Amino acid sequence: MPSDLERAMETLIVVFHRYADTEGSKASLSRKELKQLMETELSSFLKTQKDPAAVDRIMRDLDSNGDGEVNFEEFVSLVVGLSIACEQIYKMQKQAADMSKLEKAIVAIVEVFEEYAGTDEQKSQLNNAELGQLIKAQLTSPEFKDKVDPENIKEVMEELDKNHDGEVNFREFSQCIAGLARAYYMKKHGKDKCRGRGRGCQDK
Repeated sequence: MPSDLERAMETLIVVFHRYADTEGSKASLSRKELKQLMETELSSFLKTQKDPAAVDRIMRDLDSNGDGEVNFEEFVSLVVGLSIACEQIYKMQKQAADMSKLEKAIVAIVEVFEEYAGTDEQKSQLNNAELGQLIKAQLTSPEFKDKVDPENIKEVMEELDKNHDGEVNFREFSQCIAGLARAYYMKKHGKDKCRGRGRGCQDK
């Protein structure tokens, strides 16, 4: 049975394809498709944006290769960014009955981190033991077998701990989820690897 974290990553794939399949390429979102997705699936975020051109701005920021489309990797970057920037917004609204599946997935990512990071005094960070517990409990699907190694937590920690403080904060954890979601997406679509580099929770 998939874990909460695995279900959240599966939701990212399902939502992406629900909108990417409406016109043009099924592997990317057009501006129109991205707008439809955000208005339907990320309405809580859009309500916080005073700029009426927010979708256009987000499209420009996400479209890293300049092709006028948003692929899955760029879409995951949006979700990770929202999970970091809007953590408090989604936590306050997590009981709302009208939350979309994508918003619930973002909440799940936040809550999984907090569940395991809350076992010692540093409740905003994951230490070695907490990271190991999270991986063993939340990343059990075969798709992740060659991406994370619960028996070598030290190596995973070194890969994730970008500021070298011996802990993994939420931003570092979210970057891990981005890499895993991309890898999961590629596995689901019959490709054996993603673009990117690194070990542990990163793409191989």
